Amino acid sequence: MAKPKPAHVIELKGISKKLGGQVVHQNLDLTLEPGKTTVVVGSSGAGKSVMLKYILGFMRPDAGDVIVEGRSILGLNESEMKKVRSRYGVVFQGAALFDSLSVFENVALPLREKTKMTHAQIEDKVMHSLEEMRLSEARHKMPAELSGGMQRRVALARALQLEPQIMLFDEPTTGLDPETCESIYDLFIEMQARLKYTALIVSHDIPRIFRAGHRIAVMHGGKIETVVDAAKVKKAGGWLKRILSA
Repeated sequence: MAKPKPAHVIELKGISKKLGGQVVHQNLDLTLEPGKTTVVVGSSGAGKSVMLKYILGFMRPDAGDVIVEGRSILGLNESEMKKVRSRYGVVFQGAALFDSLSVFENVALPLREKTKMTHAQIEDKVMHSLEEMRLSEARHKMPAELSGGMQRRVALARALQLEPQIMLFDEPTTGLDPETCESIYDLFIEMQARLKYTALIVSHDIPRIFRAGHRIAVMHGGKIETVVDAAKVKKAGGWLKRILSA
């Protein structure tokens, strides 16, 4: 009999953490629903990026548990954790492209490192991705020659090459102008709707980021203060402003 799939792709349960004597998280709880995008918003320094490090296995909480697809990852060794990470696609703050590699080579890198695909297969897959991201004419350009929005599109294309089941985004539109942010959010919505991956976006871009998610979770005081259906959130209401300015 096949093992039933867990109700949640990722669960953070009772997470607490101190860094340098300062409380980062206190009884933090969060669940990610399969095939949905959860957006976690909070002010700078609220602990959003630290939360991603728990999921990636780069940092351990002092208390609580991190469960990925029904399995706690806190007791895994590095080899086992690498297998978990292979199921993730990650878009880091600022895109984190390799300056010495062209657009094409940045996107092709996961395929060269993690698969046994032939040169021709990689060429086909990468070019298909670049066409989807409207980047095919930029294939030979270097990251320094790209606008901030183009860099984010390259980063998303690279993160999707291994067809991850889970996508993690760390402040993906930091430093972009409002119009470019909107185009990037459109792209996130389009890719998630087509590929049906589970996504977690952490951001302080309120309220624009709301439309990129299915659920909005507000981080404040070291924990998730509230979780609401994104369809019900049209703009930053008084309750949200009070929480984030406190």
